[in-house]
This record gives sequence, structure tokens and C-alpha cells, in this order.
Amino acid sequence: MLQSAYPFYFIQKYKGDSSGLLHILLYRFKSTKSKLVYIVRVEEYKHNIYAVKFYQKNHSLSKDKYRIMTNTNEPRRIINTCINIMLSIYQNNPKASFGFIGANGFNEDVCCTKRYRVYSRIIATYFSDKYFYHKENIEKSAYMLINNIALTENPNLVKQIENFFIDQYEYFE
Repeated sequence: MLQSAYPFYFIQKYKGDSSGLLHILLYRFKSTKSKLVYIVRVEEYKHNIYAVKFYQKNHSLSKDKYRIMTNTNEPRRIINTCINIMLSIYQNNPKASFGFIGANGFNEDVCCTKRYRVYSRIIATYFSDKYFYHKENIEKSAYMLINNIALTENPNLVKQIENFFIDQYEYFE
């Protein structure tokens, strides 16, 4: 676990829908610097894929909750906390793969967003090629960490995951 992160707490596990979303896992943590509470939503999909999203709790009802900048100047600790959540999932599921999208800010295109550039740099630092295959889609600011154990067992896994998300979400068409 990364040291420069906040302690996090598991809140709840929801059942997903019939379209391939199996579960939604909710976590929370509080910044000791800004005193803001954050919610981390982890969507579990088939193929052991976990999509990690986070937002400030007081933006929960906003349709733009993933796009709003907090301007607290603490992105590394927030992202490190999300990484610790990912590591806890990986500990429980050694075949887990992960994905995220660096949401575009207001007045920003979806290609290679500011968030994406920050997230991808940090992820590349902490997740070794020994355990994960790094697959980027810069045009959509999407990043996947494909578990090498799962990839060895299923060499077509990357293509299956890409096709699944293209079928499920217009965003990837």
C-alpha cells in the first residue's frame, strides 16, 4: 500500500445490471488537508475488469461530478488512495484488471485530458509491466491495466475487453 494516501473505508456493494456490469463497490475517504469527503465508485465488469471513478461527495448529485475540479492541490494523495483501493481489490482477486477514463474538464476535449495525463503518469509509475499490460487509448483518455496472469490464460482478452466496452458504451465507438 502507498504511504502518501488517505485511509479508505468500504461502504457498500450493489448488484449491477444485466448488461455486463456485475457489481458496484463504493468506498469513501476524507482528506485531512481540505476536510473534503470523496467517494470512490468501482464498477466490476465481466472479465475481472474494475473501472475506478471518484468524485467529491458534495458533488454526488451532479451529472458533472467526475468533471468538477476540486482545486485543493492534493491530486497525488487522492489518486494514491484510489490506487490503494485498487491494490486491495487485486489482493482479493489476483486476476483483476483495471481501467479508468481521465474525464475532460469544462472547455476541454476528450482527447488526452489533463486528468488523463496525470493519472497515466502515476499509474505507469506504480504498476509494473511484470504484472500488468498497459493499454492506452489517448483519443478517449482511457487507460487499461490488463492483468498478465489473465492475459496468459486468455491471449484474446484485450480485444474481448475492448469489444465489450465498445458494445456497452457509445463513448468508445
